[in-house]
Amino acid sequence: MVHLGRWRKFIAAVVTLIVLVILMSVTARERETILFLEKAIVEAVAPVQAWVGGLTAGIRGGLADLQAVSRLRQENEALRVKADAYDTTLHQLKEMEIESERLRSLLGFAQTVRHTYVVADVVARNADNWFSRLTIDRGASDGLAKDMPVVTSQGLVGRIVEVSNHVSVVQLLTDRDSGAGALIQSSRDAGIVSGQGNQSPLLVMMLFERGASVAVGDAVVTSGLGEIFPSGLYVGMAVEVTKDNYGLLKYAKIRPGVEFGRLEEVLVITNAGAAASPETGE
Repeated sequence: MVHLGRWRKFIAAVVTLIVLVILMSVTARERETILFLEKAIVEAVAPVQAWVGGLTAGIRGGLADLQAVSRLRQENEALRVKADAYDTTLHQLKEMEIESERLRSLLGFAQTVRHTYVVADVVARNADNWFSRLTIDRGASDGLAKDMPVVTSQGLVGRIVEVSNHVSVVQLLTDRDSGAGALIQSSRDAGIVSGQGNQSPLLVMMLFERGASVAVGDAVVTSGLGEIFPSGLYVGMAVEVTKDNYGLLKYAKIRPGVEFGRLEEVLVITNAGAAASPETGE
């Protein structure tokens, strides 16, 4: 009985060993199969993984480029704003320089004027009567009155025709209804200068004498005849001399010294009448 029990244990151990060997064999074959499948899958997926990796890298690069572009745009916008501010400052400085030059010229001329005056800025003009009227920012409160002469360093501008407390309207010498006594400076021949409105920027001088001596290039100044304009104010230069159809009247077309289309500041002479009156001795 003892030998039989031992024999059974031996057989059981052998069977167990055989089962383990079989299991190990099966497991090894399955592992080889799994490894083969893994290799096949890896080989099949590898190109996809490479493509995905490349795509991911491309996306990352694209995002980096977009961020760089965004930064560049922001920097460009900031630079543009600075450039615009710089340009604006340059334009303002240029405008101040031009204005300063105009004022120096005007004030330099004012020092040569023997009359008292008020400096005024042109504040309004109408395109329909550009060569007839303008509005200045001085009025009765500044001592201005109707018929006071208006001048610049370039010459005679016109006269005041309307006055309110703080503004005045100036009739330009180029207005059709204007008129000023004038002389040919060299010959002293007299006449009347008037404007042609929007028809022409030139003035027309009707000379009193048929035999008046006038030639192209002659200077024309105010004569002082009348109670509005003092004598000696520059009017312009003769550019053409003609006669009427009957030869009875002589005319001269005058290019005015004043650039009427560009007026920005003027001088208003406030004592022209007093200076021309007998009491002054002038």
